[in-house]
Amino acid sequence: MAHAGDVPVLERARVVPDGPGPDRSGAGSRRWRGSRLLLAGVVLLLLLQLAVRIWMVSRRGLYGDDLHYGVRALELPLFSADLLLEQHGGHFMPGALLMDALLTRVAPLEWWPLAAALIVLQAVASLVVLRLLRLLVGDRAVLLLPFAVYLFSPLNLGFFAWWSAAMNSLPLQIGLAWVLGDAVQFLRTGRRRYVVTGTVAVAVTLLFYERAVLVPLVAFGLVAVLLSVGRPGMALGEAWRRCRPLWLGCLGVVAVWLWAFTSSVPSEVVGSATVSQVAGTTQATLRAPLSSLLGGPWAWTSGPPDTPHIAPPGALVVAAVLALGVLVVWTSVRREGAGALWMLLGGYLLAGAVLVALGRGIFGTGELLPLTYRYHAGEVVLLAVVLGLVAVLPRRGSGAAPLDVDEPARTDDRHGTPARVAVLVLTGAFLVSSLVSTVTYVDLWGEHRTTDYLATVEASMAGAADGEPLLDQPVAEDVLNGLFYPSNQMFRLFEPLPQRPEFAEATHDLRMLDDAGQLRPARVEPGIELADGPEPSCGWAVPSGGTVSAALDGPVFDWVWTAELAYEADRDGVITVSLGSDSVSAPVRQGQHTVYVRLVGGGDALVVGSEADGPDLCLSSGVVGNIALR
Repeated sequence: MAHAGDVPVLERARVVPDGPGPDRSGAGSRRWRGSRLLLAGVVLLLLLQLAVRIWMVSRRGLYGDDLHYGVRALELPLFSADLLLEQHGGHFMPGALLMDALLTRVAPLEWWPLAAALIVLQAVASLVVLRLLRLLVGDRAVLLLPFAVYLFSPLNLGFFAWWSAAMNSLPLQIGLAWVLGDAVQFLRTGRRRYVVTGTVAVAVTLLFYERAVLVPLVAFGLVAVLLSVGRPGMALGEAWRRCRPLWLGCLGVVAVWLWAFTSSVPSEVVGSATVSQVAGTTQATLRAPLSSLLGGPWAWTSGPPDTPHIAPPGALVVAAVLALGVLVVWTSVRREGAGALWMLLGGYLLAGAVLVALGRGIFGTGELLPLTYRYHAGEVVLLAVVLGLVAVLPRRGSGAAPLDVDEPARTDDRHGTPARVAVLVLTGAFLVSSLVSTVTYVDLWGEHRTTDYLATVEASMAGAADGEPLLDQPVAEDVLNGLFYPSNQMFRLFEPLPQRPEFAEATHDLRMLDDAGQLRPARVEPGIELADGPEPSCGWAVPSGGTVSAALDGPVFDWVWTAELAYEADRDGVITVSLGSDSVSAPVRQGQHTVYVRLVGGGDALVVGSEADGPDLCLSSGVVGNIALR
């Protein structure tokens, strides 16, 4: 006697050719057939996730790479190759960079456009995953568990809390879920529109994240698994034949993308890691998700400037490994095709881990980066698919017919009340565990001070908007480190501020940002002084229209220096100050004053000149050095 779980996932029916006629493609195109309680549960989970995500973005702000991409978005033309085809750490993501540039131009240095985009992208991803699960599982109570796993898995935290990671990962989730859904729909209906939408989805997703190159392979694997249930082998040939137009479209897109990728990303950026680095990073990437299977890690470590890393209790990891092992063995023994599904998930996890290792192992921190949960966006979607499908696959030896095309899983849920209760209990337990991990994660992010630093800088500069110009300087290292030069320079980062002093290469009032972002008086630290000039009462005389080479007490090497020059001028005007090949124009005022000039270079003399109709002036003293707070 067949049980509810023995109902084939894809009921036997004929393939509908492309053309007019009724669309029997299933859950994605029909009204909801589940019970009101199931519908209420799904809506409740969606609303809860939305509330949690809104709370998360309210506690977050711009961080690290976000600032770098923002600077480039404002400096470069919107559709320029320099902006869209820039590779960053091996990433090739013109779509993500275009989206970031558009949002940055809405409100530069503001978090709210990116926060709004995060919520919208997450909502779209959740709905697309729901569509996929309904296509595969049907409107059954068991749908709640895999859907909750996707919505609240801590594996989603590492990229959602950081815009520069989310602008890759959320489009990947959307694209993966959409292509999988279209592959199933084309298998069932044969309608060509799913070839078009599926191929376009692959192309668009590849514009956001290079890991989308695995999406067609996952879709092919899923179709093959579905066709293999109740049949010997993996039905690879049948999977190719049934959906050949979709696979050919995807192969064409991937071929074009590979050409663009290899043309834009230097070969030494990808694949330069040693074998040991690749192995270490791969192992760390494979181990990292374990605690998340039970809603872990619960605890996180590593404070600013690093992003949070998982720090799960050992008992939680052991429990997760045991639970996974029992689930894999039990379902593989009892359910047709379950073993192949787990192999598909494992293969995707391994392939993703190798890609991460090839791209990140070279940096020497490859074993730590996977602990941030930034690289498992696709795995969350596929895990939800596997959990949903293993619950509705036919039991071994039940005599169920092989799976065929056209219809999704039956929507009549004949599981007994105990099974429904078990689903609700497991869903609730996972939800509570995941929320604990979410709260602790966001709390640790709260220790990052980038948001406060930016707010302090904005207020401080607004208060000094009518004052003397500011000399350029790097921002605090833990806000944007020197690896992002020149994006970490004050001129570039804060140029969009509506109220600020002028930025210049010379000023009469030397100020700098302190570590908190507050403008404060500064001084030139003792360095290489200007040698005594030949004129006893003047020092170094600079005639109108002439120049003088004012010797230093010693040479300075190539660096970013600030020269402090005490002078007396007979009228207002402009002088030039040169160190090596760098030359700066500096305004001077009538009388005795001190001017500060920022110079990039080296040498053993400052060459000072006055314009043809400029002032006569005397340089009485000077020093070349670094600046520090007074």
